[in-house]
Amino acid sequence: MSEIKQVSDYSEEERYNRRKSLLTALLKWLECEFFGIFIFLSVLALRVVLKTAADIIFGLMGLATYILVMADFGFKEGRKAQIKNSVRGDNVKRGFGAVLGLVSVLPALATLGVLGLSYSGAVGSFLPLFKLLNAGLWGLINLFAPDMDITHLSPALFAVFPAIQLILVIVTAAAFGIGHDNDDLQTRIMYKRKER
Repeated sequence: MSEIKQVSDYSEEERYNRRKSLLTALLKWLECEFFGIFIFLSVLALRVVLKTAADIIFGLMGLATYILVMADFGFKEGRKAQIKNSVRGDNVKRGFGAVLGLVSVLPALATLGVLGLSYSGAVGSFLPLFKLLNAGLWGLINLFAPDMDITHLSPALFAVFPAIQLILVIVTAAAFGIGHDNDDLQTRIMYKRKER
């Protein structure tokens, strides 16, 4: 017996601003990189002592940060869309979260494309810049490219890096769906526990 929550929309916009949301999704990459640089600087000293273990720890911390940033973004955008749907009669679909997720990883995938050109010899070594532009994942990248020499780069990075980006797309889409459906996870967990 859940209560129906009354929702108010105090924004001046009549409809959900899809263009603004897509631009914000694109800028989330910069936000992730901002946090990634701080993680990189925080864990840099550990790398001297722990070497590969530090890369794994650092990479997982960066990935967790990216996931949290994208989940927060997806949930808030889904909630905005749900409010516009219910109060203003807009028609934002759940699938828009996947679009936001895809747009948010485009810059990272573009850097991977340039790295592929660099690896094939079409352009000069892009590996140092690739690591810098994906600073939060530096530790995971180091597992496949232990130094700045492009000839030491493992081709496995070209499979693992898109998989990591796919995780971010899925997280964004799922969080958007939760916000869009107006799911209250705390209430769901409480009711499930009472049913047992």
